[in-house]
Amino acid sequence: MFWIRKILYPISAIYFIITSFRNILFNCKILKSKKFPIPLIGIGNLSTGGTGKTPMAEYIFENFSQKFNLALLSRGYKRSSLGYIKASSTSSPKLIGDEPYQIFKKFKNIQVAVDEKRVRGVNNLIRENKNLRGIVLDDCFQHRSISLRLNILLTTYNKPFFSDCILPSGNLRESLNSYKRADIIIVTKCPDNLKESEMKVFCNSINLMKHQNLFFTSISYNNTLFGTSNIEIEELKKSKVLLVTGISNISPLIEYLNNKNVQFDHITFSDHHNYSSKDISRIEKEFGDRIVVTTEKDYKKIKNLNLNNKLFYLEIKTTFLKDEGAFKSLIYDALN
Repeated sequence: MFWIRKILYPISAIYFIITSFRNILFNCKILKSKKFPIPLIGIGNLSTGGTGKTPMAEYIFENFSQKFNLALLSRGYKRSSLGYIKASSTSSPKLIGDEPYQIFKKFKNIQVAVDEKRVRGVNNLIRENKNLRGIVLDDCFQHRSISLRLNILLTTYNKPFFSDCILPSGNLRESLNSYKRADIIIVTKCPDNLKESEMKVFCNSINLMKHQNLFFTSISYNNTLFGTSNIEIEELKKSKVLLVTGISNISPLIEYLNNKNVQFDHITFSDHHNYSSKDISRIEKEFGDRIVVTTEKDYKKIKNLNLNNKLFYLEIKTTFLKDEGAFKSLIYDALN
């Protein structure tokens, strides 16, 4: 893998030049960022792969959707449709994307829409919802055509952006220096017992700008599994379990189940996998006697395919290791 990445360095150099030139055009205001009459909060990352954008969006909605009339705008990655679509009772994960669908089903008091053209999507949401107080944009750090009230950048503890390099030899979508555009940087998927001294090392490695705020979060799982019925995690110790996942970073979930002494087999699919009847037949044929455990995102897609196995999902939440009140204040001030 090291040698493959080394061979790709010349391509990375070309990609660096292209993305940097684009950023220069925005910085010099040759390319314009459109401003909107309501606050826009962006959640994104510099790297490819799962940094926890959906749990962070859910955290914001869970804490602020009762106070403010909010909406989510996503491109709807790997959806079967194109253009602007507002989620409704007839929507499906295939139509609008699995993550927007998950949020739509979870939060009944917000609007959810998808559009690969973010400016058009924001315009449509504002036009359709006269009382809208704010929009959360998922995965929009590179979408500089939109002017954000608050720009949130996520990076994982195990694979921080400052230790990476640009595509395709690395995982960065643009230059490392682009982190300076962020108002808030959140280090996600940290160990629960992360020490203050380790946080300071991270802060020094990032080289935080004066206008930036740094936070550390971890992932926590609910010990109750949800499905057609609810069971406790302890019950899995007495059962034959099959873990089925279609997400980019499965390590935290596997670590959680191992720490709970749950024995399981594992079938893994690509991120945002659209499950088919063929996948269900395989699970039933090879693992017909197993309890199937999956992620919340995968559950929404699998349950519609009439799997005969008992099916449950583990709910994930974002937990701040410190300064949660300061983060909430920044979100409140941006929306107010």
